[in-house]
Amino acid sequence: MLCLALLGVATAVCSADEYKLRDGTMIWGTVSDSNENGVVFRLDSGGFSPWYSWSKFSDPTLEVLAQDPQMRQFAEPFIPLPPEERPKPKPVVIREYPKATLPLGSPTIFSSLTGSLGLGLLALLYAANLLAAYEIALYRHRPVAVVCGVSAIVPLVGPLAFLASPSLEPPPAEYAEAEAHDEAGPGVPAAASAASATSRKVGSPPPMASGLKVAAGAKSGKAGGAAEKRVYNRGEVEFNRRFIETQFSGFFRVVPTDAERDLVLVIKTPKMEFIARRVSRITASEMYIQLLQAGAKEVRVVLGEIAQIIVRHKDDKA
Repeated sequence: MLCLALLGVATAVCSADEYKLRDGTMIWGTVSDSNENGVVFRLDSGGFSPWYSWSKFSDPTLEVLAQDPQMRQFAEPFIPLPPEERPKPKPVVIREYPKATLPLGSPTIFSSLTGSLGLGLLALLYAANLLAAYEIALYRHRPVAVVCGVSAIVPLVGPLAFLASPSLEPPPAEYAEAEAHDEAGPGVPAAASAASATSRKVGSPPPMASGLKVAAGAKSGKAGGAAEKRVYNRGEVEFNRRFIETQFSGFFRVVPTDAERDLVLVIKTPKMEFIARRVSRITASEMYIQLLQAGAKEVRVVLGEIAQIIVRHKDDKA
């Protein structure tokens, strides 16, 4: 029995191993248990060691522990690969891409207009120039051919010059055709209306538009004569910019003529009634008038709110 005990002690001493940690600590004993968290040892001095994680062991100790099949799967991830077994990085391939050719010389704004996009933009601006010239010719009552011809030769400057110039009076033929058409009614052809307009005697007063209510001219002692009173009602005529400029063109003058010197415009809306001596300016939706009272400010009147316009002598209170 004594011989067997001595043999067991010698065997235990011979089977004890050395395990080194990364901080230099040495462990003498045998592996008691291991898992994914680490290893616990049975110490030669007696008792058990605490759990040591796999990351604390040195590389040679990890290689010794990896020889055990049960601990290989836990120790191998912490064993560094030798330099020759590391995967070689892929070589960097520098590709040559085609470069855009730059134009010779210093680029200017005129050189950019020689391309297809620049020529298309110039054509669009030229067409807009002619369209603006056409609209300005209608607005200023000027010949369309003259305005468009000048604008075609001198773009941008031509339309601006005609726009800044004062408007011309509409031609008498335009008055005659429009008034004849209104007087004849919607069922009469335009040719017959024009013929009836030209057959009037020269010097006769222009006829009134359709639906006008003519009142007898009121005799004024101050004026020393009779003035013709004209009445325009909504529903019988359309109060728009063209109608105002055509029928009351004399009221746009700063210095009125003898025909409109003693006449006023009575403009009635559902809320107000204005007595104007002059129309200072007009837009597509509203007009600005100067009242008859001395020192009165300019008043804005919306064209869509006008219910009636009366042209009468300034002393006629009826």
